[in-house]
Formats: sequence, structure tokens, C-alpha cells
Amino acid sequence: MLLFVGALMLAAFAAGLYVVMHEVFPYALLYSAKKTFVSLVAANLPVPFPPDRSAIRRFEFIGSDHLADPIVVPGGRYRFQEYCPDSAGCLAVEYAGRGEVRHAWPYRPYELDKWLDKEQFSENFPYEHAPGFSFLDHALTRDVSKYASGDLLVVFRFEHSHPYGGGVARIDRTGKPVWYRPDYSHHRPHLTDGEVALVPGMRLGKPMDTALVPGRGDPRIRMSCPRWNDDLVNVIDPAGRLLRETSVFDAILRSPYASLLLQADPCDPTHVNSVHRLGADAAGPGLEPGDLVVSMRNLNAFALLDRDTHRLKRMVRGGFMMQHSVLHFEGSRFLMLDNQGGRTADGVLGVSRLLMVDAASGEETTIFPNHRTPGHLRQPYTSKRGEVALSPDRRRALVTFTLEGKAMEVRIADGAVLVVVDFLHDVAPEGIRYGGDG
Repeated sequence: MLLFVGALMLAAFAAGLYVVMHEVFPYALLYSAKKTFVSLVAANLPVPFPPDRSAIRRFEFIGSDHLADPIVVPGGRYRFQEYCPDSAGCLAVEYAGRGEVRHAWPYRPYELDKWLDKEQFSENFPYEHAPGFSFLDHALTRDVSKYASGDLLVVFRFEHSHPYGGGVARIDRTGKPVWYRPDYSHHRPHLTDGEVALVPGMRLGKPMDTALVPGRGDPRIRMSCPRWNDDLVNVIDPAGRLLRETSVFDAILRSPYASLLLQADPCDPTHVNSVHRLGADAAGPGLEPGDLVVSMRNLNAFALLDRDTHRLKRMVRGGFMMQHSVLHFEGSRFLMLDNQGGRTADGVLGVSRLLMVDAASGEETTIFPNHRTPGHLRQPYTSKRGEVALSPDRRRALVTFTLEGKAMEVRIADGAVLVVVDFLHDVAPEGIRYGGDG
């Protein structure tokens, strides 16, 4: 009996190896079940919060007595119910002055849900939703930018679903969708001149095994996941038409920096979380006005792509870790949220910070927090999320610390905290933006 049981176990083990190596039945079924389980376990389950218990104090004015420029705050399911009582909350709210509401965009998830079944997207961008998935309960407002007309460009994130990128939509001032692309768009969009949008997106890549130096040891890039995240830069016009898509992975693979992919996450090698266009005053080695700067969290780096060919020109790394929102500031300097690379005055590592990086000299300057920062704000931490937005005059920055549900307006010249924005909702805000695209 023991020999028989042992033989069965050995046969089952051998069959399992064969299924994994050759991806035969029931490999796809088991892999799908695994993704569903991981999605359920890892999801941040929202806890409903009564709208009448919203934050009593939204704004704390410290170094300023008002907001110099309007800010747009993402909402979502049941957020800001006091401003949008006739809908499922507000999709976003614009504040100005001493915290007065200038406009609130109603959230109409049922109208967006209809777009998920559109043939042009459902065939090319199939989603694997967990049982019980609904747009209302599991679509989160990832980020927003405002068009000149007052419409919003909104990126959604899906919980309990694979992929997590919920797509990008244009929403008018009444909350009605103008268009919605459920195309795996997943992070911060950037509106350029002519209101053309740069949006991080993705395709699901197939397993690959690429040799960098054939015949010398085994220096191979292995994307072993059955369907890994191949991050894209999508260029989308104001009518929602895709003008161009560029694979960030392919751009790295064709560049002198391809070896960085040797130790990349085989399921999510780059994790692009922002795309931004360099301004007219860009200057320095490999920097030209109109080039693109792409933040890649999982490589702890940002890349500079040629404005016309999207060829990777430079890769910049430094003391920052898991960074977000890499924005061109001026000349060769870039501003970012360094999620885990900061250090407190007493030497504690891992604090989040607002960081300035000079791509020409390599110099890094911590703008916030510093010795001027009030004691209760000196150790901000936002793990793997968060945002930075620049004011139109580039004198101030809004830094969102997602885990704390706070955003701080900081003066770039000296790091002084001007305003603290505090929100009490069922889910902490992903990113707060100045009016327009910032």
C-alpha cells in the first residue's frame, strides 16, 4: 500500500512538471485560478464610510492662507457624497481659495460599465474578473487630468481583476462619458499641447527567453510568466483615438541598457507609472524639448525617449527607490516622489520624499521633508503609490502620500509646507492635481 501511494505521488509530481513545462491542460485553468486567488488576497477591500462623517477639516493652512491655484481631487465610489447626492458620489472635485468647491463631477459607473462589452475592446483587451466583479464596487479612480473645456481625462484601476489597468475615459462636466477605452491603461496620464494625452498602458506579453550574448554562459532575459505586463506609452487624441503605442520593454531591449532587464520581475519588468513631456527649456546631455520621460518603478529608474522615434536615449538611476511621477522641472532637473529612498535626520531609511534629480550632474536634492518641516509631517511614507503635481508657475508642488490619505503643497525653493490636504474616505486618494494638467 505504501509503495502504491508513493507511486501515485511520484506520478502526480511528474504530471505536474509536464503540465508546467509544456503548458498543456489544465495549465491555463490552474494559472487563471491562481491569479484570481492572488487578486482576491492582495486587493485593498474598501470599507463603506458614511458620507456624513467625511473629514471635518479638509485643509490645514500652514505657510499660506489660501490655495494659489485650484486643485482637482479624484473621488470615486461614495466619495464626496455631500457634493454629488444624486449619484454614486463624485468622480472628482475641484477646490480653490480657502477650500471652496468650484466644481464637482458626478460619478456614473453604470454608464461606464456599458463600454466594457464593446467589441473593439473586449476582443483585444479581455479581462479576467473575479466572481462578483462590478464596475461600481471594483473600479477605482486612479488619476485625473482636466481638459481646457472642463472635461476630465480619467484613468481607472480594477480590483479583483486581471489585468489591473481599468482603462482611460473622457468625462464631461455633467459626469457623462464622452468615450471610454477599457484598454489596460493603468497610471498617470499627461495632457500635452493640443490636448493629446500620453497614457501608460500595457499589453499581455507571451513567455520569452532572449539571449543577450549567445554562447557565453547564460545571460538571458526570461519573461517566464504566461502573460506578463508589457508596458506601453499610448498617445491618444482628444476624440479617444489611439495615435501611437510604444513598448517600453522593447525600447529598453534595443538599447545599451538591456542588461537591466536581466534581474527584472518576470511578470512586471518595468511597471511604468508616469509619462511626461520635457518642456521648451530642456537642456543637457541627451535632453531635447519634447522628449518623453518615463518613470519605471520596478527598475528604480526613469528613461528618456526621443520625441519622434521613441528610441531610448538615456536611463537615469540614483538613490531613489520605487519612484513615482517623474516630471521635468527645468533644464536638466527632474522632480519626483521618491517612495522609499529617503532618510530621516536620525538615519532611519525608507522615508518617502520630494526629490530633485539633475540628470546632467547626477546631483540629488531632498526638497521635502527637511529641517523646516513641522515635526508631525517629517516622516511621510507612501510605500508603492503616491503622486507629485507641479503648479503652473513651477514654484510649488503637491505631493500625495496615499497611505496617509494626505497631500501637502510644498514650496520648491525651500521645501516649506504651505497647505496640508486631508481626506477621510473609504479609500485614500491616489493623486491630487492642480487645475489643468499641471
